[in-house]
Amino acid sequence: MNRNIDEIKTTIGKYEAGEIDRRSFVRSLTMLGVSTFVANAVLQSPLGASKAFAAIGGSEERAWALAKEAAAKATKKTLTLLIPTGSIGNMTPYVEKWKNELGITLEFIEEPDEVVHTKGMQEAVAKTGRYDVMMPTAMSYPDWIDSGVIFDLTDWVEKHNPEIFDKEWGVVFPASHHAQLYNGRVAGLLNDGDQITLLCRDDHLKNPAKVKAFADKFGYPLGVPKTWGEYYNLAQFMHDPANKFYGSLEYRSRYYVKWMFMQRLISKGRLYFDQDMNPTFNSDEGLAALEDMLAVNQYLHPDAFSFIWSSNYNAFGRGEGFMNIVWPSGYKYSKAPSTGPATTGKIAATVMPADKLKDGSLLYAGLFCWGYGYAVSKYSANPELAYAYAQWMTSPTISADAIPYLGGYSDPYRKNHMLAPTQRLKDAYSPEYLQTLYDNMVNTVPDFCLPGGFEYQDALDKEVHACMTGDKKPKVALDDASRAFDRITRRIGKDKVKQSWLALTKNLAEPIRKASGASKWS
Repeated sequence: MNRNIDEIKTTIGKYEAGEIDRRSFVRSLTMLGVSTFVANAVLQSPLGASKAFAAIGGSEERAWALAKEAAAKATKKTLTLLIPTGSIGNMTPYVEKWKNELGITLEFIEEPDEVVHTKGMQEAVAKTGRYDVMMPTAMSYPDWIDSGVIFDLTDWVEKHNPEIFDKEWGVVFPASHHAQLYNGRVAGLLNDGDQITLLCRDDHLKNPAKVKAFADKFGYPLGVPKTWGEYYNLAQFMHDPANKFYGSLEYRSRYYVKWMFMQRLISKGRLYFDQDMNPTFNSDEGLAALEDMLAVNQYLHPDAFSFIWSSNYNAFGRGEGFMNIVWPSGYKYSKAPSTGPATTGKIAATVMPADKLKDGSLLYAGLFCWGYGYAVSKYSANPELAYAYAQWMTSPTISADAIPYLGGYSDPYRKNHMLAPTQRLKDAYSPEYLQTLYDNMVNTVPDFCLPGGFEYQDALDKEVHACMTGDKKPKVALDDASRAFDRITRRIGKDKVKQSWLALTKNLAEPIRKASGASKWS
C-alpha cells in the first residue's frame, strides 16, 4: 500500500474543497506515488474523488507492489505472454513502463484464436515453461486446470484482492462467475467482455420515407428490434441487394454460426443441457431456432457464409448492411471514422432481441461468447510476477485505460467501465452503448465453459453449419449434434461435466434460470 496515504487523502480533500485545480491535483498525486492511471481515473469518476480513490486504486496499487517485489527477486527478467492474434494493442502501451520501472521485458507470442487452447494443452504435456501468462477464453479453464497447466488463482485473489466481485468496480455478474471460475475456484482474471449485441443503421431508422413505409407494412413504428420476429421484419424490409445493402450481416460461417444458434436457443428459454447432462437443443425450441435462421438467410450479406470477425466488421463499416450482430469491439470499429467510414455517427445499438415464451412473456437473454482472460502457467519461472501482471492489467484503473485502444479487441467487463466510464471509454463506445452493454451482460449465458468445452462447441458448430448450407435437415442436424454431445460426455465422465454444468447454471440471471427450469435443479 502507498506509504503517503495521509498526504494523498489531504490532497484529495483540497481538490474536493476547490483549493487546487485538476492539473495540480494530478501532479500532486503522482508526486506522492499514485500512478497517473489512478489519478486520472479518480479525477474523472462521477463518484467523487474520495470515494473513487478508496475503491478504484487499490487493486492496481496492490498488484504493482507485488510486481515490484517479484521483479526484484526474478532471475529471468522476461515475462512471456501467450496471446490471441489481434489482441496485442491493449497490452503494448504498458511495455515501456514494465521495462523502465521494473526491469521486466514483456514478450508476446501471438497465436490464432482457435490455436491458443491447443498450445495450452501441449504445454501441459511438454512442461517447457515457455509461457508465464496465458490468455485463453473461459472455455479453456476447465481443461487447463484439470491438466495441471495453470494455477488455481484463488489464494492469490484472496491475498491481493483484484476486486473482481466488488459491488461498484467488479466484473458484472454473471460474467464475474462463469468467465472466471471453474467449480467455484478462480481460474483466470477476465480482460475482455465478449458478449454480442445488435447494431442497426440509425440513419435508415430515421429516414422519413422508410418510417412511413415500415409502419404501413407492419403496423408498428420503425425502430430497433425488441423481438426476433421484429428482427426478421427489419432484415426483410431493409434488404436492398441491388444497391449492395443487405438486411443483416449475421454470421453463417464455420466457427461463428454456433453462436447465432445458441443466442436464439437461450432466447427461447432453453439451455444446452438439462440437469442430468442430456442435450436439450434437439427440441421444439432448437428446431424453431434453426428454422428462424434458415428463414433469414435470404436477407443476409452474400459473404455471411465466409465472414470472420475482421471481414464482418469491415463490411459493416463500409456500409454494406442494415444490421449486424457483433462483439463490443465491432461497435468500437463501426464508431471510429478510420474503420467505420460509412457508419460513424450512424449506429443505434440494442440488447439482443427477446423471444416469446409459452406463457406469453418475453425473455431477454444475451450470450457471453469467447471473452479472454489471463491465466498463470504452472511452469512459469516467475508465477507471482505473472499473477501481478494479470491483476494489474485487469484492475479497474488500468483496464479502463487499456480497453479503448483500437489495436486490440478487449471490451468492457467491469461495472465502472459501463456505469462510471472514463472519458476515453465514452469516446470509444459512447455512454449509450456502454449502458446497453451493461443491460445485456446482466442477462448473459456463457459458452461451453466445461470440461471438453471446445469439443462440445465444435460438434454443435459443425451440425448447425451443415443445416445452414442445406446439407442436413434441421432435425437431423440437431439429433446428430445431440449424439455427439452424449459421446463427449461419456468419454470425459458424466459426473465431472455435471458438476461443472450445475456450477455454471447456478450463477445465471433469475429470469433465465426460471424459464429454463434451472431454478429447480438440485
